[in-house]
Amino acid sequence: MERGLQRRRLAGLLGALLLPGIASAREIIVAPFGGDFASVAAGVSAAQAGDTVTVRAGIYNEAVSFGRSGSAAVGFITLRGEPGAILDGTGRSGQGITINSRNYIRVMSMTVRSFRAGTPMGINVEGSSSFVELRNNLIHTIESPNGNAHGIAFYGSAATPMTNIVVEGNEIRNCRLGQSEALVLNGNVDGFRVARNIVHDNDNIGIDFIGFEGTGPAGQDQARNGICVDNVVYNNSSATNPTYGGERSAGGIYVDGGRDIVIERNTIDNCDIGVEVASEHGGQATSNITVRNNVISRGYLGNVLMGGYAANRGDARDVVVVHNTTYRGANGEIELQHNCDRIIIKNNILYAKSGQPYISSSGGNNTNVMVESNIYFGASNLSPGPFPDSRGRFVNPLLVGPPVDLHLLAGSPAIDAGIQLGNDAQGQPVSGVSDNAGNPRVQGNAVDIGAHEFAISEPDTVRPGPVDDLR
Repeated sequence: MERGLQRRRLAGLLGALLLPGIASAREIIVAPFGGDFASVAAGVSAAQAGDTVTVRAGIYNEAVSFGRSGSAAVGFITLRGEPGAILDGTGRSGQGITINSRNYIRVMSMTVRSFRAGTPMGINVEGSSSFVELRNNLIHTIESPNGNAHGIAFYGSAATPMTNIVVEGNEIRNCRLGQSEALVLNGNVDGFRVARNIVHDNDNIGIDFIGFEGTGPAGQDQARNGICVDNVVYNNSSATNPTYGGERSAGGIYVDGGRDIVIERNTIDNCDIGVEVASEHGGQATSNITVRNNVISRGYLGNVLMGGYAANRGDARDVVVVHNTTYRGANGEIELQHNCDRIIIKNNILYAKSGQPYISSSGGNNTNVMVESNIYFGASNLSPGPFPDSRGRFVNPLLVGPPVDLHLLAGSPAIDAGIQLGNDAQGQPVSGVSDNAGNPRVQGNAVDIGAHEFAISEPDTVRPGPVDDLR
């Protein structure tokens, strides 16, 4: 009886190990010496669903492509770098890491650098790839001085959309991008989270969500249903980009043809444009975009731009711009270009440069624009611009230490002064749940105007810092 019981227990244990999700995963070690493999590509080629490829410190002069998918039952295939693990593209062309129509793939803590020839990319995700997570990677010196390049790119080109995309905690810097972007989601991408990334010192657009470029199939060719949250974006400018001839037009965060996207709690500074919501394609609209609880400062062309840059370009429709703090855009705070419709601008602090507009309408066909309950300071004391604000106030918002610290001081007229914005179609507060620092959006008697709630007793959430660069 005792032996029979032992056999049954052993059989039960072995059966459990074969159940989906319980199968034992391997750790595959890549190291210059003493690992299972000496190259990252070999380690990734050997990995099955559920396996982790751990890359030890070293410089690996190679490119990597995932040949298999993970699975929902067994788990992701994970490529994970230890400190000092560097995928180096010196002398190589193309992409550092490629994920083409693969699912359940995770890339973490890798450094990808110095890919320069062809159309270089640090990490390239293509086709119908879904359940892809890129976390805590450092991408830098991806360069195509006279062509195009990307730090991280998602191109949803298949009839099956990319879904469940996470891009979180990465740093992308010092890339020469031609007419492309440091971080882009383009085409048939449906469902994403772009969060806590640091994107800086690149010579074109920082973060971009694109539609209507012919990347995806007709009717599905838009990045959509996503959130862009808690990113820090600064010093992105095309001023020195040879493909622009000195023109400054690089957005920090840009929605160009995307739809159903929330841009919130980001900090954007010293880009050619802070946040732009537009469409470059005539007859096509960027739509249902919420821009809230962001701090946006020192945009060269302006801090928030909406609409097509020319009359024959596309539209911006159903755009909500609320609870942002903008500071001293060189050419104004909020600009409506061409073809804007159903625009809401409420509960913002617009701190302008002397002689520059708070809100301007530089183009035509801008309709159904509602402006209400904003604070205006630094320029005109009489008018916010072409759209009246019956509840607007021209007062000093009393910020802690602009441009570095745009929190509210005690006694700020923005405290408890915002109007209730209600809920969106999903039943969530239009104001958002958290302010720019991650504190509760409403504290006190009413919501505060601007990106921050005044909370003397509650410290701010720590903002994300750069990925460790041991390179």
